[in-house]
Amino acid sequence: MTDHRFKPSGAVLAEGYARVASAPAVLAGAWLVLALVALPLALSLGSAIERDLGSSLEATSAARGVNWEWWQEFTSRDAGRGWNFRPTIIGGAAPLANLSEWLDGGHTAAPLGLAAGYLLVWAFLLGGTLDRYARRRRVGAPAFFGACGVFFWRFLRLGLAAALVYLFVFGALHSWLFDLFYPWVTRDLSVERTAFLWRLVLYAAFLLPLGATLLVFDYAKVRMVVEDRRSALGAIAAGVRFVVRHPGGAIPVFLANAAIFVSVTLAYVLLAPGARHGTTAGVVLTLVAGQVYLIARLAVKLGFYATAITLFEDRLAHRAYTAPPEPVWPDSPAAEAITNGHPAPPSA
Repeated sequence: MTDHRFKPSGAVLAEGYARVASAPAVLAGAWLVLALVALPLALSLGSAIERDLGSSLEATSAARGVNWEWWQEFTSRDAGRGWNFRPTIIGGAAPLANLSEWLDGGHTAAPLGLAAGYLLVWAFLLGGTLDRYARRRRVGAPAFFGACGVFFWRFLRLGLAAALVYLFVFGALHSWLFDLFYPWVTRDLSVERTAFLWRLVLYAAFLLPLGATLLVFDYAKVRMVVEDRRSALGAIAAGVRFVVRHPGGAIPVFLANAAIFVSVTLAYVLLAPGARHGTTAGVVLTLVAGQVYLIARLAVKLGFYATAITLFEDRLAHRAYTAPPEPVWPDSPAAEAITNGHPAPPSA
């Protein structure tokens, strides 16, 4: 029989991130979308701050450092634009604040329209992104955006199912663990360390189903694109089957990606510049450091998908096949690999 050995997790990670690196336009596009979404709010907030400060004494004080009293007054006067103008935006505090709110079931007060618009744009681009990574070659703008259009409505249906699951995890499950069980189990404790340990246990109990949900829906998206699936429920079921049948590949790769994400976040927390007293060099350095962090975080986010595609192709999608430079499109990536692949050598 032919000796078929699966790639180890390290090789899957290396190939997945190589796919991300081989498509810099995809990463640049993801960053551009994020920047375009944030830019109007940033300009509006900057104009509001400039008008509020004017040539007052508060402006002089703010130019020398943080004017805390004015800051508090401004956010109370202009809550509509000051919702994200908080001390936690300075330096490495931002990712830690976001992580804390995420784990504790909170949320930023981002406008609903802004969040919905970003999610819709991301859902549109995701189909072309996964298709590009699955084919491992340049596809050109017409093919990329054609795949975006093909999978957009399918991802919307898949996103609706995912939203229901996340609503349960962040709503009912999180509330039961932290609003009901945690106060009950710690009500008679007098040692703060024990209460903290219980908090860690509950975080683990919360992250396990959340991680399983993320894992299943990642592979549901992968199978929807690679196998050209139309049914959202069918893709979810296929994602569950893949994770259940290949836990030794899917779970280590997912955890490794999570570790990379945590490492990138910690590096930014430790190295990010803080307030620089309004100097031009300080402002530029802060801006550059923030954008480098955003690009790195987007690369890791895309790495989750690229490594999932790599693992899936290694396990189920005929990894021995190769795709030549000019295959027929828009056949699915799996069909393309089969159609254009070299025949396997005869069994020994």
